[in-house]
Amino acid sequence: MGRAIGIDLGTTNSCAAVIENNQPKIIMYRGGSYTIPSLFAIDEGGRMLVGHDAKKQAALNPGDTVFAPKRLIGRNFRSEQVEQIRQLFTYNMIEGDAGQVLIKVKDQVFDLRQVSAEILKKIKEVAEEYLKEEVTNAVITVPAYFNDKQRQAVRAAGKLAHLNVLRILNEPTAAALAYGLGKNLRQRLAVYDLGGGTFDISIIEIRDKIFEVVATGGDTFLGGIDFDDRVMGAVMEEFMTETGVDLTYDRVAIQRLREAAERAKINLSTTKDTSIEVPFIARGPKGILNLDTSLARTRLEEITGDLVDRTITTCERIFNEAKMKPSDIDEVLLVGGQSRMPLVQQRVKDYFDRDPCKGVHPDEAVAVGAAIMAHSLTNATSQRVTLLDVLPMPIGIAKVDRSFLPLFPKNCPIPHVRRLTLTNSKDNQKTIMLKIYQGDSDIAAENELLGTFVFSGIRQMPRGKVKVDVWLNIDSEGILSLSAKDKETGQPVDVHLKLKNRTMNATLALNTESKGGQMMSHDDAKKKIAAAEAKAKQEAKDAGTHDAAERTADFGTVPPPPDEEQTVQSPPPNLKPAQKQAPPPAPKPEPKPTPKPAAKPEPKSSKKGGKGITIKQAPKAAAKAPEPAPAPKVEAKKPEPPKAPEPAKAPAAAASVPATTDAKPPAANEDPGCLAMLLPWNWFK
Repeated sequence: MGRAIGIDLGTTNSCAAVIENNQPKIIMYRGGSYTIPSLFAIDEGGRMLVGHDAKKQAALNPGDTVFAPKRLIGRNFRSEQVEQIRQLFTYNMIEGDAGQVLIKVKDQVFDLRQVSAEILKKIKEVAEEYLKEEVTNAVITVPAYFNDKQRQAVRAAGKLAHLNVLRILNEPTAAALAYGLGKNLRQRLAVYDLGGGTFDISIIEIRDKIFEVVATGGDTFLGGIDFDDRVMGAVMEEFMTETGVDLTYDRVAIQRLREAAERAKINLSTTKDTSIEVPFIARGPKGILNLDTSLARTRLEEITGDLVDRTITTCERIFNEAKMKPSDIDEVLLVGGQSRMPLVQQRVKDYFDRDPCKGVHPDEAVAVGAAIMAHSLTNATSQRVTLLDVLPMPIGIAKVDRSFLPLFPKNCPIPHVRRLTLTNSKDNQKTIMLKIYQGDSDIAAENELLGTFVFSGIRQMPRGKVKVDVWLNIDSEGILSLSAKDKETGQPVDVHLKLKNRTMNATLALNTESKGGQMMSHDDAKKKIAAAEAKAKQEAKDAGTHDAAERTADFGTVPPPPDEEQTVQSPPPNLKPAQKQAPPPAPKPEPKPTPKPAAKPEPKSSKKGGKGITIKQAPKAAAKAPEPAPAPKVEAKKPEPPKAPEPAKAPAAAASVPATTDAKPPAANEDPGCLAMLLPWNWFK
């Protein structure tokens, strides 16, 4: 068996560590760096580039360089967060058949799991070069506030990178391991983790080798990238005022400015003033223009202060949920590169009324903790650790009034198990469809839909005579799985994931073994679609929905919610909107002949505070790269809602997590039933 390493898969930079002679060591890249940029690109010659190689050419190849893939992995293409990202990032995104985000690079389409897998492969390669032996096992860290779908995607990326993922570990917990293991501590620790793209706050009890998470929370859309965007917005606004030239139309200029803004922000952690210089950034009426300006720390704090305030607001919320006060904490640990900012450190000191601990390296602590856990899981050692974690966000279903009913409350201990008993809602029903959500909102639709599941092959009996026991299990990684069996006969019931489909054609069995970014041929795609449609039509005749559910047992350690016994019913209109999605393919041709609508999205600046940037698509002439290439990219990216035809390319790029369902929704004249709002992203294999 090969070596086991710990991997901090970061938004902007990634890092790996290993335990040697019972001491953690950060794995060094051959250039002397201890971190690898989380970048993926394809150059003009068609070569895939990762890490430092991708970063070197990013300024001149912004449209085909993918950065911060962690911000997109596991997210829904139609989500508000992805809409914001599409206005800020320079590469092209399209929607997949399951509603996921796909990345178009050159003439290839990639799933975010594939992009992340390429970064993990690079880390694995660097580790093997450093250790001079094969690396087969890894513990990979994720933000504590990642939901089930995002955790599943990271695990799938590890599998694509040919790694045996021993565990998905929360980043604050990993940092606590790096801080406390081997010190025989009895402390209550607050881990404030502000990284390149996410923010987490966790309260952790340390009792020697036992690490128990009391409460956790965060913001997966708040990190160093947002601070960079504020700097860019301020500089571009000043440049526009002085020269009359709008840089938001030039992707190359934006990428160059992004790199300069990040350097300036880092410099201001140690100095009071710095300069931002980008030569030959644009051409004006009088010739070539250079960007040369200065930025003071006070100005940086002025334009980013509300971002820091958001982290403190989150801390207040988590402490209230835990029914604790900042004074109950023995030590405060700062983790993540953005936590070096003096304003961040001052605000944390003010809130906790104590100086933050300097006991761990902000950039390396998470990787070290992951390495400690990997070593503990693969070696019989006295340093074996016990982690007791909690669920970061509640998981549940929608009630009749569309409100959210948690089955697993926030901060409930994991692992955790719940059992539901479902029954058929009509005579001779063969199929039951259920949905499940995860999130903090009281409205179900505002939370993340983890998945729609189809129970098939149930016995054909009169209404209410068939009872199916469903076990919902959350493992120690916070990942939900599902199994079911007939309560009377004890026979297993088949469970399939139903792909989200906007054109009613997407209930396809995707190519789960695709590697790299190669797309399926057009003929193969047409055959898959035809086969899936035929099968779906047949299944639609037999499909039924479920009308009632009774919970008969609770195996978990947390008491059921107050309205645990309440019957949950799903409103009949559930199916009709799905069928209304079919017409969109007809109007598709209309936006294509009119290039001007591409410029309309620019007012959609959803950036909070209005201080960020929005990339505009209109005058493409200023951008580098050959004229024929940019045009299709603009069409593929900007006309958001009308872009329904693009999903046809998704089957080619989707990879990793198996999707086995080809089931169609029930016919329009069928009663959708009651619990048509349940079930998870992961299901039993």
